[in-house]
Amino acid sequence: MTLQPYDPDTLDQFALRLLDLAAIVREMANRSRECEIEGFSMHDKKPQEWFHNLERWVRKAQAELEMRIIEARARRRALAASE
Repeated sequence: MTLQPYDPDTLDQFALRLLDLAAIVREMANRSRECEIEGFSMHDKKPQEWFHNLERWVRKAQAELEMRIIEARARRRALAASE
């Protein structure tokens, strides 16, 4: 696994990709509801595994970002206090 720098725009692009997929699945749900399709089968073992890993990855990244934010605030305060 390679660490890649994510700026705010890259995070937005990533989030939009996730939202696009979510929108497709919601559309599938609505269309199956409208057409009264029951019991539509899909292979979901791998997607469920990926989703679980993605959730863990996002939570870990969020915690790391929060630490970076705290460190950046502390640096700014230290600089302001030394002026």
